[in-house]
Amino acid sequence: MQYFRPTVTTKEHDFGLGAPVSEAEKYQNILQLEQEVRNQDKFISSLKLQIEDLKQTNHGLEEYVRKLLDGKEVVSSRVEDLTSHNEHLCQELIKIDQLAEQLEKEKKFVVDTADKELEEAKIELICQQNNIIVLEDTIKRLRSIILETEKAQNKSPSRLDSFVKTLEADREYYKREAQNLRKMIRSRSKSPRRPSPSSRGTNCDVELLKTTRDREELKCMLEKYERHLAEIQGNVKVLTSERDKTFLLYEQAQEEIARLRREMMKSCKSPKSTTAHAILRRVETERDVAFTDLRRMTTERDSLRERLKIAQETAFNEKAHLEQRIEELECTVHNLDDERMEQMSNMTLMKETITTVEKEMKSLARKAMDTESELGRQKAENNSLRIIMKQS
Repeated sequence: MQYFRPTVTTKEHDFGLGAPVSEAEKYQNILQLEQEVRNQDKFISSLKLQIEDLKQTNHGLEEYVRKLLDGKEVVSSRVEDLTSHNEHLCQELIKIDQLAEQLEKEKKFVVDTADKELEEAKIELICQQNNIIVLEDTIKRLRSIILETEKAQNKSPSRLDSFVKTLEADREYYKREAQNLRKMIRSRSKSPRRPSPSSRGTNCDVELLKTTRDREELKCMLEKYERHLAEIQGNVKVLTSERDKTFLLYEQAQEEIARLRREMMKSCKSPKSTTAHAILRRVETERDVAFTDLRRMTTERDSLRERLKIAQETAFNEKAHLEQRIEELECTVHNLDDERMEQMSNMTLMKETITTVEKEMKSLARKAMDTESELGRQKAENNSLRIIMKQS
């Protein structure tokens, strides 16, 4: 363009001067002008092709930017969904923590109650041992009285010896039971280890459904555990009432033995043997009743111990399951946080890409405007050249 302008100016100046020119020079000038016009047309055609390419490129960039904006909206909605899902899981985790604390408190309450019951059973065992000692003393006194009575009546003491041996065997049995109870109190089971957590899930929706289902299962298990605790408390109350009745029976038996002792002391002065035999039968009957009550009480003690053991194992299993579920939910929340951070980083990269593309579009738009202005100047010069050619 800079090359053509001086030439045109020179020709116009030459033509404006009106200097005489030959036909050959004029024809030569016309050929030069036509060649320049053809060159300008070629240059304009190439510029038009470049403009079309730039328009297509601009259109492709606009489509790409539109897709990026759509992807940005999708990513934003996804991030919002993940954020709400994360908050929901956090709330569920808080609820599960509260349930775990409540179960821990209830477990402590059950253990404390069981300890109190064991202490009461221990005290009761000591009382029974004291009662056995009192009964042994009473039996010794009765034995001496009966021996004196039988010697007075010239009767064999074999029956009294068998009766005394039976009482001694009962005493040994009670001692063994007391030792077993002491060993049971000393060797109480410890809490089981917590099981390892299961594998983590990958799908957020499936994990949400699984979390909801596990929460319902935990609620059902908690209700079952509460019913079990209520049943244990009822059984403890029943056993407490039975224990009170047993104490009352033992007190009555002790009073009856004291009364029999007094009657025996009175009967020693009379020569009748029927009174001694009646007293002996009463003592045997009371002995059998006391043995039956003690045996029933021992059975109830063993039953209470088994129920307490089952309750402790159930509480430990429930706690382990809740701790495992809490760890799984924490892993899920951690995975969702990582996924959300990854989505946010992808969105940041998309924003940077959109900014870069917008800059390129602006640069291409400026180039297109410069090309269009250059094309306008070329057209103006071509028009001026055509006018000059027509005038010449």
